[in-house]
Amino acid sequence: MKAFLKYLIVQFKMDVREKGTLLTYYIVPLVFYLVMGAVFSSINPIMKDTLAASMTIFAITMGAVLGLPAPIVKIKEAGVLRAYRVNGIPNGAVLLVQALSAFLHLFLVSVIILLSAPFLYDAGSPTNFAAYLITLVALIFTSIALGLLIGVISSGQAVATMFSQAVFLPSLMLSGIMFPASMLPGFLNGVGVIFPATHAMRSFSELAFKVSQGYNGESALGVLALIGIAALCIAIWRFASIGSEA
Repeated sequence: MKAFLKYLIVQFKMDVREKGTLLTYYIVPLVFYLVMGAVFSSINPIMKDTLAASMTIFAITMGAVLGLPAPIVKIKEAGVLRAYRVNGIPNGAVLLVQALSAFLHLFLVSVIILLSAPFLYDAGSPTNFAAYLITLVALIFTSIALGLLIGVISSGQAVATMFSQAVFLPSLMLSGIMFPASMLPGFLNGVGVIFPATHAMRSFSELAFKVSQGYNGESALGVLALIGIAALCIAIWRFASIGSEA
């Protein structure tokens, strides 16, 4: 256990020193939050009610889906899984450390957004903090699971980037974080249901902020968690097979 914690601490420090990680986990999401938070709060004051949720969804989706696959692909391309195994580090520990390190980064940036939004933009605060925390953890878990899955199934960085963008961009446009999902055509509204960000926004709105959008918040939270569990199971299964081949 001590060796695992030491590995986790080392990985967290390496992430902080990595420019790409800082960009995707902190700098870009927070700059986007500062700019778009001002735009949203001035153009559409109604969005202030759930501004913290929408910006948190953006930050988490970007960090996990765009940032997490890269180190997984690097590990595979560098052929270090065999070295890990020789030194007594199981393949599962490699995946778990990457996931936990990402969780810490994403949780930290989420806290920054939640605490600063009411002061910077007079944004609404959660009326049910427990529901907010549960939805936040479910969102981070599911986003990380998707990021791991993308990294595991990608044959290289170019493929990982393609898969990441295929998840990130529709999540940004179809989930309701940029504008109400009700403004979308029926077909695109249906497509948006595929992405975790959509269910996270519904759960945040209905359960945490009590801003009714006509959805069942509990169902949205359940679907969000199920997507994460399915993605994680597939990622673990595929990574185990890669490790045995390495």
